[in-house]
Amino acid sequence: MKTIKNKIIVLGLMLLVLNTGCEIMDLNQQDSPSQLTPASVDPELLLNNVQLQFVSAIAYNEDNEDGINVRASEFIRMQHLFGAYAGPFSLTAGSIDDIWTGLYRECLQDINILLPLAAERELAGYTGVAKILQAYIYVTLVDTFGKVPYSEALLGNENPNPSVDDGADIYNAMFTIIDEGIAAINTPNAVMPNDLFYGGNKSQWLKMARTLKFKMYAQMRLVGDYSSQINSLISSGIIENSTDDFQFQYSTVASTTGDSRHPYFALNYDPDGADDYLTGYYVNLLLADKGFEDPRLRYYFYRQIEEAPTGDDLPCEGEPGYNFCYLGDYYWTRDHGDDDGVPPDGPKRTTYGLYPIGGKFDADDFTSVTANSGAQGAGIFPFMLSSFVKFLKSESALMAGTTGNPRTLLEEGIRASMDKVINFYPGLVDATFAATQADVDAYVTYVLGQYDAAANDEERLDIIMKEYYIALWGNGIEAWNNYRRTSMPSDLTPHVKTPGAFPRTFLYPATVVNTNSNIEQKPITEKVFWDTNPDDLK
Repeated sequence: MKTIKNKIIVLGLMLLVLNTGCEIMDLNQQDSPSQLTPASVDPELLLNNVQLQFVSAIAYNEDNEDGINVRASEFIRMQHLFGAYAGPFSLTAGSIDDIWTGLYRECLQDINILLPLAAERELAGYTGVAKILQAYIYVTLVDTFGKVPYSEALLGNENPNPSVDDGADIYNAMFTIIDEGIAAINTPNAVMPNDLFYGGNKSQWLKMARTLKFKMYAQMRLVGDYSSQINSLISSGIIENSTDDFQFQYSTVASTTGDSRHPYFALNYDPDGADDYLTGYYVNLLLADKGFEDPRLRYYFYRQIEEAPTGDDLPCEGEPGYNFCYLGDYYWTRDHGDDDGVPPDGPKRTTYGLYPIGGKFDADDFTSVTANSGAQGAGIFPFMLSSFVKFLKSESALMAGTTGNPRTLLEEGIRASMDKVINFYPGLVDATFAATQADVDAYVTYVLGQYDAAANDEERLDIIMKEYYIALWGNGIEAWNNYRRTSMPSDLTPHVKTPGAFPRTFLYPATVVNTNSNIEQKPITEKVFWDTNPDDLK
């Protein structure tokens, strides 16, 4: 049943977002494109399947309402965590089977089929894009699980029980894979695919590849000196403006053949109201943390009702340890880890706004959201934006001495984030409540004042990482990576009850542990090779 559902999702999304002009083959008699004979495989369709499964496993998995981003967002207080970190409603070995399957059996296996096919048909651009995605997937697997199969992976009957490789070894192998991808794209007259991210633009894929390498080196700064590599990549050209942002674009169409809307829109903009709670700590960062409203506040969050929660709608009232029980201004949220009973308050909860899910801008209209609200789900998943790159450059310049002024890069990161958010469907924004240039300038002045008043580099880094954290709305994965690497933002709200240990990595999926004799389950406290921070993250 799962395979059938995946086919429907993949084909539905392809028909909605692609305009390739290529012939769509009949998959009804196949379990997946991976089982087609090489002569019958359409490289465009196969690569598009890779991209869609890549987005599904990393951003949001349709089969079980999961995805690496979902869990990471809960850990890092971007999305409400219900109960303990490794509790029945969060991270369990059984809940992440589809993530592992989607990345290994769908994405990476299809890439292994595509690469020799592309070589045979002299499709160098396909080879380049596939290798860059292959590297991104393996890097994400390492960042998520730690040690994972690589050198013995995907060998089928030749080795049904692959052993895991050290994360550092996989990172090193991926630098080579990325370079191979760059070389393939740089092949004279390379035929590029009409891909879902850059539409076959060579320059943008090359910037993305170099940015991925930059991110990897920045991630490893605690375990080695990579300043020369970082400086070289910056000078070679990485993602610097929003036109080169690595993001996945959703559309507005939902039908029986597939839902192409942003998954968080589909989940929260329905007749039953919002399905998710937002975390009070994160909303408060934009509402009141600095003493004034962040210009992005009304773009990030949407209030459905002009009413304050009371009684059964506010079970945390009077309970000790709840720092953000009710924020005021009709923001209905929950504290980190709050697992009290859930009242029927879906039509009242504060939910995701216009950015990045394609929801509704908050113009004090206080109406329940519907499938026709806002941008109707035509949002994005922000994998790597120019603002993210600028914050990483700021961190690296401050802590590793790489090129650039960390203060200047901090300002550039904030302004890039503001520009991205404020110009996200501006036609859907009520001008009365729209952020102005004066609002942005005042915000930047305040943050730079904090930076200038900081006593040492640790305090300065904390300011950089908090601003990066705010800009990351919609991408909990990079926020989780940052927290494990820097322990910042340092003021993350504590869990309100008994959280258990903070997850440094995911558990291995139950199906892997139960069927692979060479993989034993590990604790969630086992760290990725680049994570050298103390054990007591909260």
